[in-house]
Amino acid sequence: MNQEIELLAPAGSYEGLVAAINAGADAVYIGGKKFGARAYADNPESDMLIQGIRYAHLYGKKVYLTINTLMKERELENELYDYIKDYYKAGLDAVIVQDMGVFSFIKENFPDLAIHASTQMTITGAEGAAFLKEQGAKRVVLARELSIEEVRKICTSVPVEIECFVHGAICYCYSGQCLFSSFLGGRSGNRGRCAQPCRLPYKTYDQKKELNKSKELYPLSLKDMMTVEYIPELIQAGITSFKIEGRMKRPEYAAGVVEIYRKYIDLYQKNPKSFKVSNRDKERLLQLYSRSGNSGGYYKQHNGKNMLTLENPAYRSGEETIFQELKERYVGQVRKHKISGILRVFKGKSLELELTLKDMVIHSTGAIVEVALNQPLTRQKIEQQMKKTGNTCFEFEQLTIEMDGDIFIPLKEINELRRKALGELENQLLMPYIRIMDETEKGNIIQKNNVKQRSKAEIDKDFAKDSVGYFAKGVEKKLIHASVETSEQLEKLLTIEDIDAFYLDCSMYSVLDTTNYIKNFQKHISQIKSAGKKAYLYLPAIFREKTSKLYRTIEKKLLFFDFDGMVVRNYESFNWLRENNYTKEIISDFNLYTFNTRAQEFFEENQITMTTFPVELNEYELKAINKGNSLLPVYGHLPFMTTAQCINKTFYGCDKKAGKNLILKDRYKKSFYVKNYCDYCYNIIRNGVPLSLLGAKKSVEHIHPAGIRLIFTVESGKEALRIAKAFSQWDAGQEEQLFTEFTRGHIKKGVE
Repeated sequence: MNQEIELLAPAGSYEGLVAAINAGADAVYIGGKKFGARAYADNPESDMLIQGIRYAHLYGKKVYLTINTLMKERELENELYDYIKDYYKAGLDAVIVQDMGVFSFIKENFPDLAIHASTQMTITGAEGAAFLKEQGAKRVVLARELSIEEVRKICTSVPVEIECFVHGAICYCYSGQCLFSSFLGGRSGNRGRCAQPCRLPYKTYDQKKELNKSKELYPLSLKDMMTVEYIPELIQAGITSFKIEGRMKRPEYAAGVVEIYRKYIDLYQKNPKSFKVSNRDKERLLQLYSRSGNSGGYYKQHNGKNMLTLENPAYRSGEETIFQELKERYVGQVRKHKISGILRVFKGKSLELELTLKDMVIHSTGAIVEVALNQPLTRQKIEQQMKKTGNTCFEFEQLTIEMDGDIFIPLKEINELRRKALGELENQLLMPYIRIMDETEKGNIIQKNNVKQRSKAEIDKDFAKDSVGYFAKGVEKKLIHASVETSEQLEKLLTIEDIDAFYLDCSMYSVLDTTNYIKNFQKHISQIKSAGKKAYLYLPAIFREKTSKLYRTIEKKLLFFDFDGMVVRNYESFNWLRENNYTKEIISDFNLYTFNTRAQEFFEENQITMTTFPVELNEYELKAINKGNSLLPVYGHLPFMTTAQCINKTFYGCDKKAGKNLILKDRYKKSFYVKNYCDYCYNIIRNGVPLSLLGAKKSVEHIHPAGIRLIFTVESGKEALRIAKAFSQWDAGQEEQLFTEFTRGHIKKGVE
């Protein structure tokens, strides 16, 4: 087989990088001291990371830098250029990116640096992959929840490199869609600081009925993935890169996993018929690390109880004897290139050394050789000195010495010639990777991007100058948008004059019943239009192949409905609209993140009419990126997780009954609402405590949004009406009456 398959290994440190390369990885992904999704890994300092890039390139391997967090304005404009430039000059092969502002910045400032779209972008379909390729992504890292057939469809539909996880831990939530850690403890997964609340115990309730059996307390904890037996099918699906998870694990782990996957990838490519994974190697993978056993991930099942460590997760952190063996073989060792050399030592002439590595030849000269007055240098002594290649990446496979018989030259001159020649050979190996930057151009870029981040006091002062505020009298009325999931909520809220627009959730009716789906939405659109308001369809949170097929069967009717526009939550549905030349309004939800003005501008340039402010920035950070076309979420039980797993299926089995509201409770009795969306086969876990900015009027005034957003999900129609009335009048005094408990979210502190 001629298909090139990259084996991509995690490196949480310089030692991990070296170990992975030594064990057979084709590439490694690693974070520096900033902007990586594993902020707590032993990420190397700049000099060590550059050394790691050089080490990989000496063997023709690649290094990808993780810049896969959402980036605040000051970080993007004041820090990112200087952070990347030295790695770029050293030959960094690619960056892994989540934030579209970062994506745009790198395209502009480092145009020949490859960009890989992170799994944090939640790409689940061909539409999303095609969009990112169009924007300039060289590679797309797919969501871990996809089946082999879905992966195959994307690989065959979109001419872009596809990277998939094949081994290691799996998040319960679709990557990039998790706010659990962020809102519970202020440690944002979108900023690389996830505290892993999914690994904690939770009790599950249906109404007041507890569903957990005595030991089944970990409904959000997934087993690790192990897919070594799927290698043939994954290769046949068209995957470019096989990715191993584990930057938080020790170097021996990465080396051990790489060693086995390398063995079986090579075995299959050399002789497909002989492919069979030994029980010994499967057990060895478990011995390296196991979380209550392993599963094949989502490649062959959509979800399931058998994928969970439902009982107390038994962590098997590794067999020390195996780790010691791996350490001795791969960690801290320097992989050696076999070289041949010819050393010429003749009286009255310069020392000459010719080194050959494959088709590369280096000629070096040294000091003048003298006549020996006493003891001449022996061939054995010269050879002994010349072969001291030490901690370099070279060792002599063959060394020929041509010499006179009565010569003398100081040993330090022989050492110096060896060092010089090996250094030249190393530089020749690295030369194709090195980039030279135009200093004038560099200066212009730095000056251009040196945006001063305004302080709190400056923003306050600037706001005081504004002639209008969000609540100022006599100014143009600000927008109030409300999203609803039930017809009861809609009918009650239609009585409130101040609500300007409604987002009708796609799950209000079953899309499988096409006739009634169209009929019911037409009825609601008519009601909304009669009330003088706008109507938008709130498209699915996840838009996988099954959903794409469903919507393509009704897209002509749906797209030409009397909706004023669509609200999108992912790149798939967004590009689906673009491919259909949709000309009405498109509003992006807050999980199509706009943490900085470049991200805002990116979506604006790509047909997004309005964006929704992210919910993890504080008021000053939001004010700094406000471009006048963003809505601010001010109320709602925010989605903490969107998952392919199904809590209802875990405890009841799959009954295909959508809308069953279950409750999770943590150790502190905090509640979280769980709802299953069966047509689209995902769950959303929501905070049991609603976000409310009703009493944060000053903060909302500071931000000065284009409008506010009310998110109704679990509320009855009556509850929704009371809450919406309070916000339409901005009556902060009602908060204690409306809610037994509420949160201001991140509006004051933001996330680190």
